Formats: sequence, structure tokens, C-alpha cells
Amino acid sequence: MENEENIFEIEENMYQRFKYSIEELQRFFINALKEEPKNANASTFYTIPQCIPSDSQNRNAVGIDLGTSRCCLAVNRRDGIKIVALENTGERLLPSYVGYDEMHTKCGQVVIDRIRNYASSTVFDSKRLIGKTMTVIDKIWPFKVITDDDKIYIKLDTPHGEIRQTATEVAAVLLQYIKIKAEEFQGKKLEKVVLTVPAAFSLAQEEATREAAILAGWKTVMLLPEPIAASFAYFIDRPISNNSLLLLFDLGGGTLDVCVFKIANNQIEIISKNGDSKLGGRDFDNLLMDYFLNILHLDFNVSKLGNKKYKLLLECQKIKHNLSVRDLDQ
Repeated sequence: MENEENIFEIEENMYQRFKYSIEELQRFFINALKEEPKNANASTFYTIPQCIPSDSQNRNAVGIDLGTSRCCLAVNRRDGIKIVALENTGERLLPSYVGYDEMHTKCGQVVIDRIRNYASSTVFDSKRLIGKTMTVIDKIWPFKVITDDDKIYIKLDTPHGEIRQTATEVAAVLLQYIKIKAEEFQGKKLEKVVLTVPAAFSLAQEEATREAAILAGWKTVMLLPEPIAASFAYFIDRPISNNSLLLLFDLGGGTLDVCVFKIANNQIEIISKNGDSKLGGRDFDNLLMDYFLNILHLDFNVSKLGNKKYKLLLECQKIKHNLSVRDLDQ
């Protein structure tokens, strides 16, 4: 079918942007190798974690990946690291959606399932807003974004009235929900957490993320760059050559992270890091959306979908996920 073939033709401006990012990545890697730290404190070091003794207090360590599109929770137990189910269905990945259509907020798949009827009281992509004072508005967002006193607010029309939330407050709802799941799994109250953040996050974005965790009830919050967390997961059970120089490329749901680091004496030394906070899986969703909206407009004279566009968005996400593991999606 012609349409099935055309879907693989990436829009020229998106292709050029991604091509530019790859070229920038090549220059970034070359320049990182040339640059020498100005002083001993210029580089950042992380010790690669080893197996934790069974009697260690770190056995209750909790790690959360607060993703743009999905969240994940891991805890350390006697028999190893466990990924905790966050959905009542047993699914371990929690969609980063928050619904305000009822007096008590909802998180995850249940919000997605209700989005056609309650789009104006649904928030997603909050990670793309957290810690910022201004932003580019995504046309697919069902909520309004307003600025007041140098702060970004998410404006929602709910069945019980209009409300405003900061991205930090939305993230806090997700983190509080995850905290409850972690405590149910561990059978005890938990106060310490490690949160992963994009390498390209500014200090303001990091602090806003930390504030969200504190609002959620966590007492001690440690932040770890996402590329470092990924390298920990890779190296913890694999042999590492000393003085290895590595490039980590992390294309996530909302951001692209790039990190150049060196392995020496069981430590990771970050030589340089960078990223693009506007290039991730969500942008591929939007590209597919534009493609199908164009077909609907040109071939069927349909220009307005209303809340049905969120069903189309979810179908586009399914196509993207299927294309990750298959050559062709029907």
C-alpha cells in the first residue's frame, strides 16, 4: 500500500534535525577528547556499585526513573534488584499521565483510558515543563500553559472547576503514587530515594525535580544523571577494561542524552555531557500524528478531531513501539 510505504518517509525538517544532532554528536565526542579538565574538581566521578552484603542497610535502596512518557521503580533486595509493578494489572512501567477529573488524582494507564472524556483535566509531558520559566507549547497538549510571576502553570478545566498546577506538583503526584507502591512492596516506610534526571537538565530543573520528590514525602533525595544510571546497569555484571573511553547515547521518551566518560579504577569519570531536551520518543509520536492528520485532511476532508485526536495519538504510539521490534507495522 502507498500509505504504508509513505509512513517510512521521515518529514524533511525532522530528518535534518536528527541528522544535525548526529553531526553535533560527532563534534561533541571529538572535542570532549581534546579538552582537559581545568582542575581536579572539573570532572565528576561516580563509583561503579558492587554487590551489596545481605546485612547492609542499603538493601532497602530505592531508585526511580521519572520518565517523560513512563516511570519505573527498582528496589534492592537480598536476592537482587527487583523492578516493582506500578500498575494494578502487574505492568511494571507506569505511563506518566495524571488525571484530575475526580477529587482524588489518578496516575497511569487508567488516565489514558479516560482521556477522550476527560482530556481537559489530564496532564502528561510534565517533565518537559519542570523547572522552566518558559517553553514551546506542544499542540497536542490538552491543557493550557500559562506564565505568572516567572513561573509556568498548567491550567486544567476539571468537572469540579478550574485548577492550576506547576509541573513540580504534577511530578509530585506521580512520585507519591510510586512511593506508596514501593512501601507496599517492601512492607515498610521508606524515606530515601535516588531519582534519575537527564544529563542536560539545568540546575533549576534538577532542584524542581528534587522539590517534587520532597512534596511526595521522600525525606532524602539523591539525583543521578540518566546516562550514569544506564552505565551502572550495564557494568554491574560485566567485566570492564581499565582506562576504557566510552560514549553513551540515550534517546528517551522526551530527551536525548549524550555522555563521554572514562572507566578507571572502578570509577566512571564524566569527561563531557550534553543533550537535547526537545528530541525524544514523544517527538516521533507527534511526527506520526502530523502524517495521519495530513492524510485525514487531504483524503477525507477531516480537519477537526476534537478529543478523538488522543485516540489517534495512542495509536501512533503503538505503531512506534511495534516498529521498534518489527520491520513493518500493519
